[in-house]
Amino acid sequence: MNVAALLDDVLQAWRALVRKPGFVLLATLTLALGVATVTTVFSLIDQALLRPLPFPQPERLVTIGIESEPGQTVAAPRYLNHVRQMPGVQSAGMIMGWTNNANVAFHGDAEVARALQADRGFLDALALPMAVGRNFNDAENTPGGPQGVIVSHAFWKSHLGADSAVVGKPLLVEGLAVPIVGVLSEHFQWPDTFDIIQNMQLDSATRDLSTNQLIVARLKPGVPVDTAAAQASTVLNAMMNEGAGASEKQRAYLQRNPPTALPLEGSVFAHRSGEALWMFLGAGLCVLAIAGINLASLMLLRALSRTHDSAVRTALGASSMRLGLPPVAEGALVGLLGSAAGLAMAWAGLQAFGRLVPAEWMRGQPVALTATAIVVALLAGVLTAVLAALLGVFRARRVNWSRELASGGRTGWGKSATRTSRALVVAQVAVAVVLLTGAALFARSLQKLEAVPLGFQSTQVTTFTLALIKNRYSEVDAAVAQTERILQRLGRVPGVSAIGASTNLPAGSQLNYSMQLPSGATVDSQYRLASPDFLNVFNVPLLTGRGFEESDRAGSEPVCLVSATFASRHLGGDPLGQIVTMPMEGGQDIRMRVVGVVGDVRQFGPDKPAPATVYAPLAQMPADIWALLREFGPLSYAVRMRSNDLGQAEGALRTALAEVAPQQPIANVQPMQAVVASATAAQRLNLVIIGVFAALALLLASVGLYAVMAVAVAGRSHEFGVRSALGATRRRLVTQILGESGRQVLLGMAIGLALAMAVSGMLQKHLYGVGATDPVAILLVLLALATAALLASVAPALRAAAVQPMQALRND
Repeated sequence: MNVAALLDDVLQAWRALVRKPGFVLLATLTLALGVATVTTVFSLIDQALLRPLPFPQPERLVTIGIESEPGQTVAAPRYLNHVRQMPGVQSAGMIMGWTNNANVAFHGDAEVARALQADRGFLDALALPMAVGRNFNDAENTPGGPQGVIVSHAFWKSHLGADSAVVGKPLLVEGLAVPIVGVLSEHFQWPDTFDIIQNMQLDSATRDLSTNQLIVARLKPGVPVDTAAAQASTVLNAMMNEGAGASEKQRAYLQRNPPTALPLEGSVFAHRSGEALWMFLGAGLCVLAIAGINLASLMLLRALSRTHDSAVRTALGASSMRLGLPPVAEGALVGLLGSAAGLAMAWAGLQAFGRLVPAEWMRGQPVALTATAIVVALLAGVLTAVLAALLGVFRARRVNWSRELASGGRTGWGKSATRTSRALVVAQVAVAVVLLTGAALFARSLQKLEAVPLGFQSTQVTTFTLALIKNRYSEVDAAVAQTERILQRLGRVPGVSAIGASTNLPAGSQLNYSMQLPSGATVDSQYRLASPDFLNVFNVPLLTGRGFEESDRAGSEPVCLVSATFASRHLGGDPLGQIVTMPMEGGQDIRMRVVGVVGDVRQFGPDKPAPATVYAPLAQMPADIWALLREFGPLSYAVRMRSNDLGQAEGALRTALAEVAPQQPIANVQPMQAVVASATAAQRLNLVIIGVFAALALLLASVGLYAVMAVAVAGRSHEFGVRSALGATRRRLVTQILGESGRQVLLGMAIGLALAMAVSGMLQKHLYGVGATDPVAILLVLLALATAALLASVAPALRAAAVQPMQALRND
C-alpha cells in the first residue's frame, strides 16, 4: 500500500472540493443544523444528568425518608436520629425541602436573599471542603445555641468582594447580627439556588413528624443503596410502631409511601428534568438523521458528476480503495466543517434559549457548552458525513463501468440509484412527520391551556413579595399594623388603582390547611389570608354575600369567604352563615362564619382543577399562622396600575415603601402575567425546543427533497430528452415528476404517521386537552409537508420538461 499515493488522493479530493464552494457551503450548513441540535441538547444532558456530582465519592450519597413521589423522598425531624443509627450510614444531615426569603444587610445595603436551612450534618455528609471558614459547630447545631450563617461562593464574590476576612464578621439577617462562619466551595452544586445557609437547630428528642425536610446521608464504604433502603424501612417502621406520636393518618400515609433510600443524584438532581431532556435528544437525533439523509443526497449528486471519471480510473487499474478514498476524504472534510459550524450554532442557541431552561435542571449552574458535548459534536458530524459519502461509494460499486465508458458518461442513473433516491425521500419525510406531529401536538396543547379561564385577571397588575424583618415584627399585631401602613402608603402612589396583600397570589404558590365542617368532618383545603381589596385587584367575582370589610379585625367575629368549589363540595344548601372551623394545635380553634362566596381560582395552573379555598381577613391573622409565615412565607402584594410600565411602577413603589418601612427590601417584583406564564413554562419550553427542531426538520426535508429530486432528474436527463423527442409534452413530463414525488411523499407520510403514533404515548403526559391522534394537529402536519413537497418538486419537474430533444438525439 502506497501511503504517499493515498495521501495525494486525499489532498486532491480536498482541492477539488474547495473548487466547488457552493456544494461545500450547502453540505456544511445542512450538516451543521443537525449537529447543532444534537450538541445543544447533549450539552444540557451532560450538565444535568451525566456529569458526576462535585462531592467526594458521590455514589455513596443518598436521601432517606418516605418516597412521596416516584424517585423522591421527604423526611421529618423525628426521623433523623433513627437514620443516624442505621448500621449502613456513616453520617447524615437534614435540610428544609425548599428555600425561603431572608432580609439581609451588609455595610448598610439591605436586600432579600434566598436562604436554605440546614444542620451541620448536611455539609458533613456531602464532605466538600469549604472555600473559607468552617461548617456549623456543635454549639450552633444545638437548640438555643448561637446563630451562624454560611454564604454561597457566588454571594461571597458578588456581595462580599471575595474577601476571606469576612469570616467572623456579622451579616445582618432579619435584623440580627449573625456571624459568617464559612464560605461554600465554588464547586458546590444544588438544584435550588440560594445565597446563604442558616443553621437549623434540631432537638434530638423532637417528635415532629411533619415531612417538610430532606435527609441527606453518606453510606459507609461498600454499603449498597438497596441495603440502606431495607435498613431505612426497618428502622422507620419500627419508630412508627413504637409510639412515635403518629396519628392514624400519618401511619396510613407511611403504609402508602414506604421508607426507602435513593441515590442523591437521582432523587434531588436528575428528577427535576424528568423525561424532557431525553425527549429533546430524540428530537435532535431526528433532525440529525434528516440532515444526514440530505447530505447523502448531495454526496450522491457529487458521485454522479464523477461517474465517468471513476470508469476511466477503473479501466486504468485503480483499486476499489483508490476509488472510494476521495469521496470519503471529502466526507471527512465536510464533517469537520459541519461540526465546527454546528458548534458555533449550538453555542449561539444556548445563549439565546438557555434562559428558558429551569436553573434547577442545571444544578443551579449557568447553561454552557461542555467539553463532552464538543467531542460528541465532532464525532456526530464526521461520522454522519463519512456514512453519507460511503453511500455514494456503495452506489458506485454497482455501476457497469464498460457501459459507462462506451456511452461517454451519458448513461445516467440506473434502477438501483433511482431506488436509493426514492428511499431517501421516504425516509426524510417519515422522520419529519414524527417531529412535526410532536410540535403540532404541543402547540395545540398550549393553545388549549391558554384558553382555560383562570378565574382572575392578571393584566396591569404588578406583584412583589415582602417578608417583614423578623426581629422587628415578632408579634402578629405589629405585623398586621405595619402591613396596613404599607398598603395605605402604596395606595397613594400615582397610577395605583387598587392594592392588596395576601399570603399567596392567585397562582404560583399554595398554603394547605385542614378545615372542620359544620358536620364535624375534616377536609383539606387551600387557606388564604387577604386584605379587603386583594381579590378586587384581580377582579375575582363575589358570587353571593359580602367581601371583607375594614371592621373585620382582631377582636371582632371571625369571618371567612369560601370559593365556589368549597361551597358546593362541602357546604350543602346556602353556605352563608355556616361555620367553618380552623383547628389550632395547642390553642383554641377558630370558628369562622361564612359571609360570602367568591369565584374559583385555578391556583395550580390551567391544567389543574380549582381547589377548595377558604379566605380569611388578614387583620384577623392567628398568632400561630404568623409564627409560620415569619419563618417560611413572605406576604405577597398585588398592585393594579393604570399603566403597564413596570420599571416606572417599581421605582415609585420602592420609594413609597422606604417612607414607611426603611431598610425593608422587597423581592420578586414582576407583572402578574409573568407569574401566570410560569404555570405553563414547561409546556412552553417543550413547544419552543420541539417547535424549533420541527421547523429545522421541515426546512431540511424541503431542501433535501429538492436535492433528491434534482439528483433523480439529473440522472435521467437523457431519458427525458428521448421521451420529449418521442412526443411527450412538457405538461406530461411535469406531471410525471410531480406524481413520482407525490407517491414517495405519501409513502413517507404514512410511515411517519405510524411512527408518530407509536411514540406519541410518551408525549401524552405532557399534553393537555388533546390526544396523541388529534385530527387538527395531524391535518396541519400533512398540509405543511404536502405544501413543502410540492414547492420542492416543482423546480426539478420544470427542469426535466426543459430538456431539449435534439440534445438527447445528439448524445445518442
